[in-house]
Amino acid sequence: MTDTPNNTALSPATEAYIWGFPLVSVHRTRLLLCSRTDTATMNHVDNLATPDDRAIVAPNNDTLYSSAWYDLRHGDLIINVPAMDHPQRYSNVMICDGYTHVTYVCRRHHGINGAQVQVTWDPTKPPRNDDSKVVTVGTPTAWVIIRVLVESPEDIDSARALQRAITVEAPAGHPKARTERAGRATTIAQAGADFFSELQRYIEIDPPADWHPKLSAEAQAIVSNPNSVDSEELSRGVAEGEKLILSGNLSDAVKQNGWRTGRAATDSGADILKRAVGAKFGLGGHQAIENRSYIAQGDAAGQPLNGNQVLMLRFAADEMPPCNAFWSLTAYGTDVYLVANEIDRWSISDRTPGLLYAPDGSLTITLSAKRPQDIANWLPVPDGPYLLGLRVYEGQDAVVDCTWFPPALIPQS
Repeated sequence: MTDTPNNTALSPATEAYIWGFPLVSVHRTRLLLCSRTDTATMNHVDNLATPDDRAIVAPNNDTLYSSAWYDLRHGDLIINVPAMDHPQRYSNVMICDGYTHVTYVCRRHHGINGAQVQVTWDPTKPPRNDDSKVVTVGTPTAWVIIRVLVESPEDIDSARALQRAITVEAPAGHPKARTERAGRATTIAQAGADFFSELQRYIEIDPPADWHPKLSAEAQAIVSNPNSVDSEELSRGVAEGEKLILSGNLSDAVKQNGWRTGRAATDSGADILKRAVGAKFGLGGHQAIENRSYIAQGDAAGQPLNGNQVLMLRFAADEMPPCNAFWSLTAYGTDVYLVANEIDRWSISDRTPGLLYAPDGSLTITLSAKRPQDIANWLPVPDGPYLLGLRVYEGQDAVVDCTWFPPALIPQS
């Protein structure tokens, strides 16, 4: 038995499942996306996410995405980010390794005037996340994700042009190839005991960096040779690990006003459960210092979110999300994908056209499955249970240190 940093005693098979979950999630996603677009080839998504987009869980509905997959054993990458069309335009380049450690080329580190950054594989150096012109990645696999803010419906062409102006130069000899899918990242637990043989294949591609959290000797023995343990024990470990991941019961969780977020501003560190939860519910998602996400756990009465209950979220004029970029409120189905609605609105943000503010400067958002009389401030939600997330990009100190929280969701009779 071993203890995770959140003091949950785990069996060796459970520990191995939780530790390996992010790597399997990353590679299943790689194989899915690269079955559509060649490796080392940037795939530009021309439109904001909709319910039809089901490759990545919990997509935002605010930025255009571009992404590509690289194998750094073929050499370094050069990322070129030009200056945006104006200083307030949000953009970001994230580099994610096989175990979901990330590093950034972003405004916080490299300013608003553009940057050229070299990306290299070095398993001896953890990501620094600073203004360095050379950034390191802990595994050969590097998933480069570009985000560019769409500021309004009329802004889409400008955003697309800027999206394509950000480039990634790979070595001339880097292969460009399609892959065979290996199942979705959302169904990993269904593999049962076979999870561990799949994990072995990906570890051969991406051995953990020197500084990545180590397994106990018993769990490492399972990872090294799954056949050394009875398949029923492996299956129980998968089931127990999946239950822990789904619970999202993390040691650093901070809760206030019916909302939850993690205390850490940067990486998950040695907490393997937190890393697995992040991979389950937000693979490729930001660190909190770049974009803190708050998850609604219930309304002000403590009831679970359900679209049949009308809720109001009121931001007082002096309680707007404090940030240097923007904020956005998004509703998801329980599968963590966007859900179709009659006005094709999946998020409300500080840029939503036509929002109505009260004379005192406050903003009240209506959340319901049923269309209200006035839809200006309406965020449609699924008819039944749903998930609600508030993203705050480039949050100010009160967001980063978890002293600011969204107000409670008020039920309406």
